[in-house]
Amino acid sequence: MSADAPFQQRLWRSFLTARVAVATALLSLQAAALVLTQSAEPRLMAVCVAYLAATLLARALAGSDPPSPQAGPHWLPLLGVDLAAVGLLQWLQTGTMNYTPLFGLPVLLASVLGTLTLALGTTASATLMLLGAAWWQGHQRGDTQPYLQAALTGTGYFLAAYLTHHLAQRLTREQQAA
Repeated sequence: MSADAPFQQRLWRSFLTARVAVATALLSLQAAALVLTQSAEPRLMAVCVAYLAATLLARALAGSDPPSPQAGPHWLPLLGVDLAAVGLLQWLQTGTMNYTPLFGLPVLLASVLGTLTLALGTTASATLMLLGAAWWQGHQRGDTQPYLQAALTGTGYFLAAYLTHHLAQRLTREQQAA
């Protein structure tokens, strides 16, 4: 066990808890929309319920140690579920709610607890989902603005992933040196 294991364990538990909090907030927002406007989209509500169930299950089944930082299928129940849920919410978006910032959670999770390859791969997946949703919106409305917004957001996520990963690695090295 490495010297930074307790710190990594705290980060791991914090990310798992943050995922549950985000899923709970999403479901609460959808429920509030249903109560206040009587026009909540049932597919969005279903995605939020499934995402909350998945995050609760992952939190309950997760061990105390984070998975191996190497990219691999062991990250799919976490990063894959987050990306799929946010991607579906973005794709099914009907009102003014913008789910784009929620891609930040899997990007940060991969950047802090994974390798740079995992972080950049997660960011690339999020960016491709944003571009796919932009294509769909542009196709429906004949507007090019969503492409520019998706490209700018994807660029920002790549920068955040790169910088966050390097800051996390530096912190780990400093803790080991101390």
